This record gives sequence, C-alpha cells and structure tokens, in this order.
Amino acid sequence: MSDKPQNPAAPGEPEGLPPTALASLRALAKEKLGPEPDKAGPAATRTMAAVVRDLKGMPEVLVTREHTHKIKLQRRGKVGAVTLEYHPNIRAMEVGYVGFPDADPTTVKLHRYTFAESKGTHGEWHRLDDGGEIIGDVHQALLKLYPELNR
Repeated sequence: MSDKPQNPAAPGEPEGLPPTALASLRALAKEKLGPEPDKAGPAATRTMAAVVRDLKGMPEVLVTREHTHKIKLQRRGKVGAVTLEYHPNIRAMEVGYVGFPDADPTTVKLHRYTFAESKGTHGEWHRLDDGGEIIGDVHQALLKLYPELNR
C-alpha cells in the first residue's frame, strides 16, 4: 500500500470509455490555434537591410540601429528623422516621422504595414490604411530630410 494519499477530485482515465467528439475538437484547436512561425520577422529584416543597402553612399545620411528591430535614418546637421521598426508581437512594420519642426501637428506621424505572402514573390508589406507601400513611404519621408531633391 502506498503512503501517498489518493486525490478523489482527480480520478485517473476512465477505463473502457471511447473518446467523444470533443477529442477531435481539441486536436483541431491545437492545429489551428498553435503557434505560427513568424514569417514577417525575416521579411522585416530583409526590408530594413534593403533600405540601408540602397541608401549606402547617400550624402550626409546617418543610419542608426536603435534596438534589435528598429533603425533610424537621419541627415547630419539636420532636424528630423525617419524610423523603421518591426513589432514582433503584432507582426507589423512601422515607418515613423520624428522631430520634423515644420510638420503640421494634425498629420499622421507613423504608418503601419502588415506582411502578406504572395505567390511567386517573397511577399509584400501593405499599409494598414490601404494608402501606400513601405518603400514609397520611406522615399517620401527621405524627401523631407532632403528638401533639395524636391526642386
């Protein structure tokens, strides 16, 4: 006889009872609600790397890594910056506009993008407000840092 007391509230598996439909529901829930691989994380890294690569050699540009998932683009001696950040908890990229003194306070200061895989491509970042794409928005933000290019 065991010295361990038996817990009457937690009986063992009932013997001889077949599984119910709840067992298949449990399996389906584990399959559908289980952790998904973060495919946006590597895509965000590739996007940020492409931005840095394409700006290499641009006069006066400063690229700073703010933290693991965030970079800042600035112009030496100028006020204002553009940030690119990946938010792994919501799997979204964000382009932010920081410290532009002539900016209208009512204008949008950031845009968020979600990653969508497409057949035949590596996937694309779509702006959540259906208003643009990430590289075009970074381009427009850089024109704020380089107003001479608008002339």
